[in-house]
Amino acid sequence: MNPECVECDEEYNPRRFDLGYRTCLECGDAHAEAEILRKSTCIAPAYNKGAYMYVSSSSMARDAGR
Repeated sequence: MNPECVECDEEYNPRRFDLGYRTCLECGDAHAEAEILRKSTCIAPAYNKGAYMYVSSSSMARDAGR
């Protein structure tokens, strides 16, 4: 029996389930596209001896580096 997608309840390939995915390819693709669009509005400034950080709002930008 094939696993069912948690989004649309369609069956998908069990090898995808073995890799840790709980969604079918179409639902996973839609989620990935939404995440790409969200991250495209973020910036990642470099800090001196610090890690990169996504800045997604103007309030986060004001507080960056403090």
